[in-house]
Amino acid sequence: MGTRILEGKSKIIRKTKLSSKIKIGLVGCGRASELIYLPALDKFSNVEVVGVVDPIKERRELLSAKFNDCRLYNSVETNFVERIDAAIISTPPDTHVALASLLLENNKYVLVEKPLALSMDEINDLIEIESLSTASLMMGFNHRHWQPLIELKEMLSRNSKVSSAEIIFTGNYSNWNPISFISDPLNDLGPHLFDLVRFIFSKDINSISATAINENSIKMKIRIAGNTFIDCHLAHSDKTIKSINVNSEEVNYCVFLGSTRILPIPGTKRKFLDLSDRVKRKLLLKTSPIKMSYEMQLNNFFNFIGSSKHAEPGIEDGISAIQAVLTARESININGKEIYLNGIK
Repeated sequence: MGTRILEGKSKIIRKTKLSSKIKIGLVGCGRASELIYLPALDKFSNVEVVGVVDPIKERRELLSAKFNDCRLYNSVETNFVERIDAAIISTPPDTHVALASLLLENNKYVLVEKPLALSMDEINDLIEIESLSTASLMMGFNHRHWQPLIELKEMLSRNSKVSSAEIIFTGNYSNWNPISFISDPLNDLGPHLFDLVRFIFSKDINSISATAINENSIKMKIRIAGNTFIDCHLAHSDKTIKSINVNSEEVNYCVFLGSTRILPIPGTKRKFLDLSDRVKRKLLLKTSPIKMSYEMQLNNFFNFIGSSKHAEPGIEDGISAIQAVLTARESININGKEIYLNGIK
């Protein structure tokens, strides 16, 4: 593993008993915990962060200082596991499966930042562990809770066949400045994009053709059930762009950062409506839709804790994203040949 944050697999195996507040542990004190989860967790009065885990002393001290009675750990040890009801895992991706397995074995709900893993190694073991646990695993696909995309999904479920679609995901990776690992755009942004394809269109990905423009930029053509093709661009660049354009036989929809709307398509009218929305949000001190997606994700996660339901999006969704990433990488390695996901193990 890239970061030593997991110690021996000591089993406790007991049903989680919830107190008046949900006791949360943060496993990994990198940028995701600092910039995403700290501000979002502050909105939940029924949640208490009681422990943080990180091998870097300065990072765990930085995050623990934000909470009362929050204990510090350099690895996931028995005292940490016994103290929590659930955990948020935002460590390097190659540690996710081992950490999630240990916590699920001890009947602790886990929210795992994407990607679930970098390969299919030990995935079957994780599935079996979850099946025997009273808890479950939820994937950190926050874009599923981005309100414009929820509206887009609903509209597409009612409207006619999609004729074409384009998704662009680029991010300024240098601004993020990860603490413990370096990621390429396929591992970093790919899981979000692939999950959104399945979420928005309510169809599985059949095949992917991918070409690397350079080490930080990838073009793809994704085929979903029904032989609909989606053109995609993933990149680490100097500008963050998240845009989804969907053309149906009747209506053209567009979602992008800074807007809460899916209609009308970009133009003078759309600019005026988006500007009006931003002014209202600022005056009313409302959170932006993309930031709100993290709060909605946490809200759903907390609602799962202690329930008998399996979390959604769950392990199956995380696995589908892994398979898509591996498929795209294989296609890149053979000059953009179309590769079917059912051939990826």
